[in-house]
Amino acid sequence: LFLYITSRERTIINNAIYSRIVDTNNDIVGISSLELISIEIPSQRQNNNTNNTKTRREEKKRTNTTTTNKSWRKFISYTSSPWEQLWLDNIDEWARNKSICDVIINEQMDYVNDFLNMTCTSRYDENPAYPGRKWCLINDEYWPLWYDTSEQSRDDLMVIFRKPMYLNTTATSSYPIRPGPEHEHIFSKFVFLDENTGKTYVEYIEPLVAALRHPLAHCQKFKQRFSVFRGYVMPPPPLPLLDSIDNNNNNEKKGVVNKYYFDAGSSSWNTGAGGPSLTFFWNGWKRQGIQFDQIYAYEMTTTVEDFFETVPENLLNSKQSNVSIHYQQCNVSSDPLVDTAEEPFLPKLIKRIASKEDYILLKLDIDSPDVEAKNIDYILNDDNNYIDEIAWEHHVEGNYLMLGQWGDIFTPNMSLYESYQYFLKLRQKGIRAHSWV
Repeated sequence: LFLYITSRERTIINNAIYSRIVDTNNDIVGISSLELISIEIPSQRQNNNTNNTKTRREEKKRTNTTTTNKSWRKFISYTSSPWEQLWLDNIDEWARNKSICDVIINEQMDYVNDFLNMTCTSRYDENPAYPGRKWCLINDEYWPLWYDTSEQSRDDLMVIFRKPMYLNTTATSSYPIRPGPEHEHIFSKFVFLDENTGKTYVEYIEPLVAALRHPLAHCQKFKQRFSVFRGYVMPPPPLPLLDSIDNNNNNEKKGVVNKYYFDAGSSSWNTGAGGPSLTFFWNGWKRQGIQFDQIYAYEMTTTVEDFFETVPENLLNSKQSNVSIHYQQCNVSSDPLVDTAEEPFLPKLIKRIASKEDYILLKLDIDSPDVEAKNIDYILNDDNNYIDEIAWEHHVEGNYLMLGQWGDIFTPNMSLYESYQYFLKLRQKGIRAHSWV
């Protein structure tokens, strides 16, 4: 293993971004900084988890050779669904009167049932012993939820976080969640233009409702469980792939170049309060036909070694995986002027690593409301934003249903209405913004 380090970079190598290098027997042979080091590995030890064997400058140069002024994802419009608009119009009053659950349970169960039915990830055949029951599974990759989709259960709302004992039939394989025009009373809608083809296309997203969690969070018998259940988050549809490059014109391309996932607040691949985000986004997005090429994770308390001990071996093995996973133990910055290897400002770091033609997902949940809000404010005011999708837990004092879980981690004197507006503005900028758990 040969490492090439410039004199300028040598002084900060110990605080760089790390990536695990695994040999053909899955033994760790080294830890390298892909932020700063160019690596040359003998062929018998090459691994796709270190296929980033060029410096980031070289990778960025390669990416830019396919960059064009034409975008595969030019934002055209965002339209709130009728259900979302109902909450946008009334959330200030409903939060002030602490009537969110009364509204959900007593006035909006038709919306809730339609929403649950559309978020099913697999369905069960009807059990002859219990005619009329039509169960489905909503899999958030940590807490599986079973829901009876039958008409006879719409008023009674049959949901349970364990498989019903009499459900001895087999579920269908997991399938993508793909709403259509018939679901526009529930799901809000983006319209984008692919400038390469001249065609517009639609993407749907979960509505902003209730406590900006699952609609049933703190409003049903599984109050606590629903508050951390991620099955309400609507992934994007399959992305247009890089399907042609004119060899005579390196600037002509179609589709997405690379797929990046940045996770701020990620201490483990398979554990976490309410469930690990890495597992959720990796498996949930893969079910939609989206597999990330690069994953960058950040957390200030977990060591590099401890983090990689949680990553499944098949994702570290080049024979089974085409993803490169990077982890850095560090704080993330709240100030674009404080953007170092030891404390990166993620919106700017993303631009150094990726290009605008890439698909980029950012999850931001570090339990520091001030740091998170300053990153979001920067993104909102950035006219050259690269980020396509954001999952962010916004801790505000006005979200009265969540205060018991947050303790003293929230922004004082900020209303739930103002929190709604943050997510709405991100969406109106063309960013698929999800309220995280």
